[in-house]
Amino acid sequence: MAVLWIYQKEHSNLISLQQKELSYKKQLIVELLKPMIANLYYWEQYHFNAGDFNPDTNTHLDKEIGDFLIGMDSYRQFRLINLSGTEVFRLDRKVNGQIVKSVAFQDKSNRDYIQMTKDLRKNQIYLSPLDLNQENGIIELPYKPMIRGVAPILDSLGNKLGVVVINFGASKLLDLLKKDNQYPFMLLDRSGNYLVSKETIKEFAHVIPNSQKFTFKEDRPQVWDSLNTEGSISLLQDGDLWVKTELDFKNEMSQTPLLKLKLADIKTTNKWVLLKHIDSKLINAGIKREIFAVLLINALVILAIFCMSFLETKSENSKREYFRNLELMNRELAVKSSELENKNHALAIIQNKLEVRNAQLLEYNNIVAHNLRAPTTSVSALVSMLTESKDFEEAKGYFSKLHKVTHAVNTLVDDLLTYVRILNEDHQLGLENIVLEPLIMASLDLYVESFDKETIEVKTDFRGWKEIKFSKIYMQSVIQNLLSNAIKYRGPNNKSVIHIRSLLENNKKVLVFEDNGVGMDLNRHGRDIFKLYKRFHRELSGKGMGLFLVKTQLESLNANIEVTSELGKGTKFKITFDSYE
Repeated sequence: MAVLWIYQKEHSNLISLQQKELSYKKQLIVELLKPMIANLYYWEQYHFNAGDFNPDTNTHLDKEIGDFLIGMDSYRQFRLINLSGTEVFRLDRKVNGQIVKSVAFQDKSNRDYIQMTKDLRKNQIYLSPLDLNQENGIIELPYKPMIRGVAPILDSLGNKLGVVVINFGASKLLDLLKKDNQYPFMLLDRSGNYLVSKETIKEFAHVIPNSQKFTFKEDRPQVWDSLNTEGSISLLQDGDLWVKTELDFKNEMSQTPLLKLKLADIKTTNKWVLLKHIDSKLINAGIKREIFAVLLINALVILAIFCMSFLETKSENSKREYFRNLELMNRELAVKSSELENKNHALAIIQNKLEVRNAQLLEYNNIVAHNLRAPTTSVSALVSMLTESKDFEEAKGYFSKLHKVTHAVNTLVDDLLTYVRILNEDHQLGLENIVLEPLIMASLDLYVESFDKETIEVKTDFRGWKEIKFSKIYMQSVIQNLLSNAIKYRGPNNKSVIHIRSLLENNKKVLVFEDNGVGMDLNRHGRDIFKLYKRFHRELSGKGMGLFLVKTQLESLNANIEVTSELGKGTKFKITFDSYE
């Protein structure tokens, strides 16, 4: 009975753990592709005209679309294709990241993704299957896995001009899926073709000319048929354990804000199977370890019972020896319990990081969708007025307005590029041991003219902790932004005091910046404190960028910032550093 219980317990634990890992991989795929939906929707609404589909008159698109591609490093191509299936505008990302405009346009009329999108209606978005990139009808070498997103382009009268196509380079995504797999991982399409396999010769064999057509469906037909049964998540066959999760693009992407609000609709046939294979030898090895542990425990229990009866007639020294043995067993159990807690903590850290990155990507999408709409609409209206102007004097009156709007758009794009670079650089930043006091004193020297001790006084207290391992560049940026805010928003009628101190709370290092300045109404503005371009004191100059960058830089390295404030009484910023020495 004990062996059967162990066997069932081992299988249940394996299935649960592998399901969690597959769920994280599935979430990773969805989150990396979600921005593509928002980007396609944006360009569909861009107000292209017939001239934009003429290579001789669309050069004005080079910079704006090029700047867009710079910030989206997973996009390999951006193209406009006319109704006959021919490219009329194309930007390519080279291996070194350089964005290059192509003048050699190709006829794509026979490609599947063009055939599938002939009947796309307004606000419909198509996601192609994952396959290998082709140039002039030939698969490009080295192989470049791609997913293509397509949206229709209509003019102001509703006439279809063509389509916009964005190529999502999936190489990094597939590398992430292959990484850190204890057991063999496979990614299959709806037909059982290999997209990821430990045997790389099988990957994309269904689209590579003159290659042997390996498919999971043919390699293991019984496993394929059983796992394709509705509701099936695992299968035990010939001692091997198979665990699967399905990814239906249409269902998963329907949770994105655009689709949830029915502003757009997705058209795709993509349905992937994420699969884990645990060999019977590995399972049996685990079961043998469990059986050995149970037998050992049973033996120890029998021995303990014998000892208890024997010790009743022995000296106190023998009793103490027995209790020492019992304590040793308890310690071993405590070590195993601690190991389990550590694993759960590691999973929680991964989940928290994904949630933060999801929130950052959603914030980026919201900024692009909302902040760009007003200026682009204004530009369109001003261009229309310029076109209808009767003479130069009338047109001249619109130039200053047009310049103001385009300057605002350029500023927004530059700020968005800064935001994207922070998100993309978190794994590249060098961490070093930073002594806090010299760094803060160096930052205070930048504002030496403001600290005359009659109007502003700075108090410091670093007894809580003095050093931390963090990015020096980001720490300098955070300190300077918070000091600048405290100086800029000091109270007009009293001596300003800025208090900087380090604390330890719940075994975590905390840094506090507190002032007695003008403060903020958090009931009114609390949700917008760290958002881009949000300002709460119109009488003072500012752009609304500093606190947005502070929050982004801290979150990129697993730190967070909180604010408490009251009008007329001051503001306190509290930074908590997670898992740093």
